[in-house]
Amino acid sequence: MSGQRYYARGVFALFALLFPVQHATAETVEAKLSTGIIATADFRAGQPSRPAILLLHGFLQTRYAPPMSSLANTLADRGYTVLTPTLTLDINRRAKSLACEAVHTHTMEGDVAEIGFWANWLANKGYSSIALIGHSVGSTQILRYAAKDPNQAVKKVVLTSLVPFHGKPQEVQNALALAKRPAGERNLGRFTLTYCNNNYVAPPAAYLSYVSNDTKQTLDLLGKTKVPAEVILGTADKTITTDWPQKIQSRGTPVTIIDKASHFFDGAQEFDLADKVEAILQNLPAGNQ
Repeated sequence: MSGQRYYARGVFALFALLFPVQHATAETVEAKLSTGIIATADFRAGQPSRPAILLLHGFLQTRYAPPMSSLANTLADRGYTVLTPTLTLDINRRAKSLACEAVHTHTMEGDVAEIGFWANWLANKGYSSIALIGHSVGSTQILRYAAKDPNQAVKKVVLTSLVPFHGKPQEVQNALALAKRPAGERNLGRFTLTYCNNNYVAPPAAYLSYVSNDTKQTLDLLGKTKVPAEVILGTADKTITTDWPQKIQSRGTPVTIIDKASHFFDGAQEFDLADKVEAILQNLPAGNQ
């Protein structure tokens, strides 16, 4: 059966090259946040019988970044209402990913507040069943939101490639010392954060807001989330340790493992991710009642 499945996928991929798929047209929406910054998102309305889906990109990326961008297209084509915001990171109408060397004034708290804003936006449009899906750091941010005070319409969170932040202990100490200096909020340091290796430029408080979300806190949040959560990981993901799935499961959170999937679920595993996500979504109530 597996051979037939991959043969079918190969035929589909060839067909897609010859006849490109026309995805549902997205409406770009803008909204002014309480900070005065303009946030943007793409919105595609789907069938009322299906839940509404909010998909969040990875660290410093935008809504156009894979794998969430391709998953958004797939879910919209299958009739789901899809909202894909770009976190502002304190930049008006941000449309490009940020380099590590940029000055990062944004914080984890601000990112989580924006997730809440867009979840409320969907709920205010009448969607009573919402699922939040994140990728990588986006999953960590959604987890923070789900463990705090999520909108009652949020029924599920799906955390793909969930990975905690890791800060170097000495850099954390340096940031704490830098914050205590005069004009601490305006001081800038160079730190290590996810793939930014000693070149993440930020005020110390902004940097510390992310590194506090380490492995222990991430696992603790899984035990505190106020809506059901599921995690999807890949066997070829080099950003996680081999015991990470077991640690997640020890907190009572279901984990799906996709064989040969990398951190970004590229290649044939893109289809596996879409299938696993939709299997989860099919258990949710209608989105617009």
